[in-house]
Amino acid sequence: MRRTMLYGLQLAWFMLGLFIFGFAISLMVKAGLGVASWDVLHLGLTHYLSFTFGQIMIGSGVICVIVAVFLGVRPTLGTVLNMIFIGVFVDLINKMALLPDPVSNAWRWSYLLFGIVLCGLATGLYITAALGTGPRDSLMVGLHQVTGWRIGPVRTLIEVSVVLLGYLLSGPIGWGTLVFSLTIGWTTEYSLKFFYWCGNRRWFKQLIGSMGEINTAVSGQQKA
Repeated sequence: MRRTMLYGLQLAWFMLGLFIFGFAISLMVKAGLGVASWDVLHLGLTHYLSFTFGQIMIGSGVICVIVAVFLGVRPTLGTVLNMIFIGVFVDLINKMALLPDPVSNAWRWSYLLFGIVLCGLATGLYITAALGTGPRDSLMVGLHQVTGWRIGPVRTLIEVSVVLLGYLLSGPIGWGTLVFSLTIGWTTEYSLKFFYWCGNRRWFKQLIGSMGEINTAVSGQQKA
């Protein structure tokens, strides 16, 4: 029972990361200063396909997963959830109009920078949940394994390719795209360090242990 509870916490942690990631993407799109490389492609495709932004994100994720499978990388539960729910959350946030339109450049840059910070935070969340890589990361790993190239050049090739393709499709490339590219690695790194630091703290381990004891006691009372 304790193992089931811990897995539930792990899954909830992962899903929280996906929701925050979707919220971060929505912030950067609202900023109107340029978006992350893959979203340049996704938004470019919205000009030619009768699908929502989130649906196109899901579709590109499906393609990445299929290609990754042919390259020898099998999807995990985390891969599938990542592929589906970030797009779902983005469409939900947009449909509910949770974010007001920015009315000044300062507001736009605030949206962009906060979105980048949240993107790094969200990545740290779902990576530390340890449920598997996202669809685009799976593609990167598959190309790395097949070509023998280092991860760095492979990731750079993918990012540059999708930006160029998205730009040709009239995707919103701008200063925000450059700022994101230069800062997302740092925000993700510090986010990962923070969550791994928390995971090694005594208070965190005691919290998880106490939750397990509470769950065991409740289960015992129900059986009685």
